[in-house]
Amino acid sequence: MLLDLLRWPLPRYRPDASRGHHGPDGYRNLYPFQQPRFVDLARWNWQRRRLQVEHRLQDIHRVAPDVATLAANRERPSYTWIGHASGLIQLAGMNMLLDPVWSPRASPVQWMGPKRLLPPAMALPDLPRIDVVMVTHNHYDHLDFPTLSRLAAQPGGAPFFVVPLGVGPTLLRAGAQAERIVEMDWWQRHRHGEVELTLTPAQHWSKRWAWGDRNRALWGGFAVKGGGVQLWYPGDTGYHPELFARVAEHLGEVDLALLPIGAYQPRWFLAPQHINPDEAVEIFRILRPKRALAVHWGTFVLTDEPLHQPPLDLAEALRRHGIAPADFSVPALGETVWLDQPIGSEKP
Repeated sequence: MLLDLLRWPLPRYRPDASRGHHGPDGYRNLYPFQQPRFVDLARWNWQRRRLQVEHRLQDIHRVAPDVATLAANRERPSYTWIGHASGLIQLAGMNMLLDPVWSPRASPVQWMGPKRLLPPAMALPDLPRIDVVMVTHNHYDHLDFPTLSRLAAQPGGAPFFVVPLGVGPTLLRAGAQAERIVEMDWWQRHRHGEVELTLTPAQHWSKRWAWGDRNRALWGGFAVKGGGVQLWYPGDTGYHPELFARVAEHLGEVDLALLPIGAYQPRWFLAPQHINPDEAVEIFRILRPKRALAVHWGTFVLTDEPLHQPPLDLAEALRRHGIAPADFSVPALGETVWLDQPIGSEKP
C-alpha cells in the first residue's frame, strides 16, 4: 500500500492567467484565508489530547433504504443519504453518486486514521448502476481511492467521473478511463444526458500527499439540474456571505440544498474551511432553497464536537432564526427523500 502511495501521480498544475483564482503555484480562494500550517495542526493535536468526548451513536437515526425501489426508479427525483458527504442522487433517469466513500477509514491507509463509526447505509453492490460520480475535492473523506476503483470496475461499464481541475490523475490511477473523466473549473458546466452539472466555488483548499501538491487540484461544490429540479451541494467550505450571494444569483431557484453541518470544532482552526450549523442556516437564508437537508456529519470523527452534536446545534440555530425544521431537516442515515412529494410527507 505504501509503495503504491509513492507511485501515485501528483496533480499537474496548469494555471490559466485569465482566471483570478489561478495563482502562480496553485489555486486560491475568492476570499483568501490563512490555510492550515504545521504549527496549527500541532497545536490542535496537542489540545485534543485532553479531550474526553462521548459519541452517542444511538442518537443518530438510521433506516434501511428501500434497495428494490431505488433500483427500479427511473422517473422520480430523489436523494438518499449514505453517510458523511456520500449520497445517491436520482434525477432525470440518472443515478449519480456524490463524494462516495465506502472505506472503513478516511485515510490513505486502512490501519490508521479517522475511523468510520457507522457503516454506509447501503452496500456498494446494492446500489443501482451508477451513471455519474461527482467528487468535490481530494481530501480523504471525500475522495476515497478504493471506492472509486470499485466504481470504475462496476458491472455494465464504468460511470462518468466529474471532478474539479487536477483531480483527474487520481481517477486514472483508480482505473477510470481518460475519456470518462471530466475535469471542471469553477462555473464550468457539463451536460450528461438530461442532466447538467456545474462546479461552484468554495472556501477550502486541497492536499492529499505529504508534500508537493497543496492547492494544485481545485475544490468546489456541485449544482445538479435535470427534469425541472435543481440540487446543490457546496462541498467543504468556510462561510463568506458574498460567496454565497454569488452562488444564489448564479443558480437561481434551488429545489434541494445539501448543507454540511459537521466537522466544525474548534472554530479557531476550522472556521475558515468548514461551516458550522449556524453558518449552514445563514447559507440557507441567502440561497432560499425550497428545502435543505443536513449532511457531512454522523460518520467519521474528524474534529472535536461529539458525532451526535451537529443536529442539536442546527435545531437551536433554526429556532433562533424562526425556520421550520421541516424546511431544513436532518435525514436519517439511509433515508430517501423524494423530491416530487410535499415537505413533511413520510411515505414514498
